[in-house]
Amino acid sequence: MVTCHQKSMLSVDSSVPAFILFGLVYGLIITRNVRGIRLPIWAIMSIGALLSLMLQLITFEQALKAINFEIIFFLFGMFVLVSGLESSGLLKYITIKILERARTPNRILGFILLILGLLSAFLINDTIALVATPIVIGLATQMKIRPVPLLITLAFGVTIGSMLTPIGNPQNLLVSLNSGMDNPFLNFMFYLGVPTFACLAVTYLILSKFYKKEFDNSMIPPSLTSENIIENPTLARISLIITLSVIAGFFLIGFIKTIGVDTDINFSYPALVGGLLLLVITKQRKKIFLQINWKIIAFFVSMFIFMAAMWNGKVIDVFASVFPTLTSSDELAAIFAIISTSAGLSQIMSNVPFVAVYLQIMQNLGVSSTDTLLWIALASASTLAGNLTILGAASNIIILEAAEKHKTEAFSFWEFFKIGSIVTVVTMAILGMFLLLYSYI
Repeated sequence: MVTCHQKSMLSVDSSVPAFILFGLVYGLIITRNVRGIRLPIWAIMSIGALLSLMLQLITFEQALKAINFEIIFFLFGMFVLVSGLESSGLLKYITIKILERARTPNRILGFILLILGLLSAFLINDTIALVATPIVIGLATQMKIRPVPLLITLAFGVTIGSMLTPIGNPQNLLVSLNSGMDNPFLNFMFYLGVPTFACLAVTYLILSKFYKKEFDNSMIPPSLTSENIIENPTLARISLIITLSVIAGFFLIGFIKTIGVDTDINFSYPALVGGLLLLVITKQRKKIFLQINWKIIAFFVSMFIFMAAMWNGKVIDVFASVFPTLTSSDELAAIFAIISTSAGLSQIMSNVPFVAVYLQIMQNLGVSSTDTLLWIALASASTLAGNLTILGAASNIIILEAAEKHKTEAFSFWEFFKIGSIVTVVTMAILGMFLLLYSYI
């Protein structure tokens, strides 16, 4: 694929243990529900990162450089804010108020896809996945069906919906931070507004057809009640005000850069400041701090380290060699290369570390801040790639972990892949058609 980034910093001998470790880590993830194996995926990835250091596939200094702290700080800040919304009961209240209008199985399917998907665009798909999982499980119990169809619907919804904005998911944030594009919010919503809704609509049709028999045999759930859900009105009010202020800050940063003001401030700043502000001014700081999803932060830190080690061991080179070579001279060929490589390598690397690596590839090939369509292609294609397998997106892992925490059997690797392959092919085709159209405008 590229030139300078294919040069391993370690010896060629590191390839053998790297491939063995790669097989071990991904083998454990794929077979984690076989014969009673219940290792959490964040723990498997953490073990992989630790073994990478122990086997000297990556040095400690390289591991520190591999961690994208802007992403970690952004996630920490947003997780604090969402923890405040959740601890107060406000986030659950909002979700139930939305879902209580759904009185048929197909409406519930549509509401989960559309509404929770759009919430993900502004509150990060990982956080909505975490909060909504127990609610979705409760709905499945009331409907007398397996929770799997609704959990898979949730996974697809928060992934596709998060494509809409630069803060919907970590990979979009990476692109907006590193591409240098002007006003990421306006660019993302301009190019991806219609494709996002089109992908949600076609996914609804696929899911309703795929799980038709289960939905036909389900019961109409009783009315949900949102009474007495908000446990702490003061915390709810403060968390909401700060969260809305942070989101306004995201738009303000985009506007400032659009009018030509040179600043190093990015989206991670308001998120981190907002999260720290909430911890300082609220009396429930201990509860909020403990409810932060530290497992997901550990997963991201470990994943950055592990994937850097796999890069050093030339594992990524082998997989990358089967995909089209990216060229900056032909926009259409570049879009095709980005989409196909995103779909494939996101399953191996997960979409966030894949984007972290591919950003450098694009920049080394001369893709500039003005090549907006190529950056949009990278963000959106890597996002939709998360629907192919449970390894493609961290939000899938979060739903699995949250379901197991509630002692519910979630989707298996193979069931997710069976329907995810259909959804991914169709939505990628829709995205490709729109990107092709934009390239001619």
